[in-house]
Parts: sequence; C-alpha cells; structure tokens
Amino acid sequence: MNTKHALLALCLSSLSLAAHADIHVEDAYVRALPPGTPTTAAYMRLSNDSDAAVALVGATSPVAGKVTMHSTMNHNGMMHMMPNTKLEIPANGSLVLESGGRHLMLEELAAPLAAGTEIELTLQFDDGSATTLQVPVRSVLDE
Repeated sequence: MNTKHALLALCLSSLSLAAHADIHVEDAYVRALPPGTPTTAAYMRLSNDSDAAVALVGATSPVAGKVTMHSTMNHNGMMHMMPNTKLEIPANGSLVLESGGRHLMLEELAAPLAAGTEIELTLQFDDGSATTLQVPVRSVLDE
C-alpha cells in the first residue's frame, strides 16, 4: 500500500469513528447461565448525544454463532420475543436494553459464559459504523 492509500484509509477510518462518537454505552453486561444453555442475553443503555437518531442494526461476538435483537411483548397474557431488524436510539435520547424488554440474544454459544469474565461484543449502527466493547458477564443473582 502506498502512502497515498494509507492516508486515505486512515482518514476513512477516522470518519467512521466520528460517525458514532456521540453514542455512549453504559451499564453493559451479559447474563451468565448454567452450562449447556445455548443462548444468553446482553443488556445496556445506549445514549445518543447527537441531534439525529441513530439505529442499532446488528451485533457480533466471537463467543456466539450469532447475535440477534429482540423485544419482549405481551400478547394476550403470554410473553413472546419478537425479532427486530433495528433498534432506534433517538436524537439526544437513549435506548435501554433490559430483561423483559428490548435486548440482544447471544445464540449458539461456543462455551458457557462464566460470571466474572468478559466477552467482546461489537455493535453495528445504520451509518455503517461499529464499536467494540468488553462486556462483563454477571450472575443472575447479581442483577
């Protein structure tokens, strides 16, 4: 790669980082579950300090075969998880991912997740940007 291409790549990667610089993640954690459980959930607060809405459109983690977004809905007294293709973070607002509400499902886990450890989780946004987090794994008893 020549110097011109290297500078262009650096500039483009800086633009990508700036595109989601106004999104802040707080209180992120993943729920630890007993061995043999193939799925778990991730929860957090995503705050958007910009004047434009941003949507979370996906996530990945090396510990899971796939990560999906869901909302828990009450239909005629029965709780159901409904898949989401995106979750909007309003301008100058926040999106809470929580138990019993909107959340990320980590599916096809490669191994049990032990409380007290951390996992890598990458969040993908509708502007093409992404952010990678180190997320603690918590026992259900600590929630």
